[in-house]
Amino acid sequence: RPSIFYIDKDFANSRLMQANTAVEWQFQRDTSLTVTYLFVDGADLPRSIDRNLGTASTRTFTLAGSNTTFPYHFYGPDRPFANFTRVIGFEATAESRYHGLTLELTRRLANHLQYRAAYTLGKVEDTVPDATAVVPGNAGDDLKYASNPMDFDADRTAGNNDQRHRLVVSAVYDTNGLAGPQGFAGTLVRNWSFSAIFTAQSGQPYTARVGAVDLNGDGNTRNDIAPGTVRNEFRLPSIVTFDPRVAREIPIGQARLHLIWEAFNLFNRDNINGVDTTYY
Repeated sequence: RPSIFYIDKDFANSRLMQANTAVEWQFQRDTSLTVTYLFVDGADLPRSIDRNLGTASTRTFTLAGSNTTFPYHFYGPDRPFANFTRVIGFEATAESRYHGLTLELTRRLANHLQYRAAYTLGKVEDTVPDATAVVPGNAGDDLKYASNPMDFDADRTAGNNDQRHRLVVSAVYDTNGLAGPQGFAGTLVRNWSFSAIFTAQSGQPYTARVGAVDLNGDGNTRNDIAPGTVRNEFRLPSIVTFDPRVAREIPIGQARLHLIWEAFNLFNRDNINGVDTTYY
């Protein structure tokens, strides 16, 4: 049986409201501290959802080797449009909300030194907005559907792009301001620049699954959440990198020769950006 698509009669353009406020304090001649709060609210966001579902009910799963049980929503085989597999509607029913607080310490270039340190504490909460699930049966697309088409609030939690903590520190220093030896020794000491970027951020969330199993009977084996867990309950490990750079400028007549050494993730830290999400 084929699947078909339709545009919901109440489909609307997304509405985005944004507000921010900031306070900046210059406590030294070339150094300032900025505190910024950002709020973004999204409504009428698009999503793809299968509306050809059978009668809703509840069934219970039991954790093997225990008496622990989990109630789980379930849809019967009596699809209202029996000649089709999925009847996928493009709807404007998703929501999202972001709160972010940033502390930023900045030193403008002075005495051959500049630096910037920024820390952001943020949270995005949504109800699975995504209208790009357009290939029924495709694992990547099926994963984008809300877990319970009859109760979007069941998925209201930290969004897939939630970044709770993020710290970025960068600095640049050059030796041209050094008052030291002259002549050949001075030439060796000057025209060097040292810079680096340090980044540390908390891991992004992910949802526990039970593999390609259709737990709720909606015909989708990818969008079901592992019983006893909620959407995006787990987090990837934190990511930390240190990227230094050393440069040397050598004057050759009216030309300049630049020698550069740089490294990415200098300390070779294992930064995990994906895990096996299969639970149990």
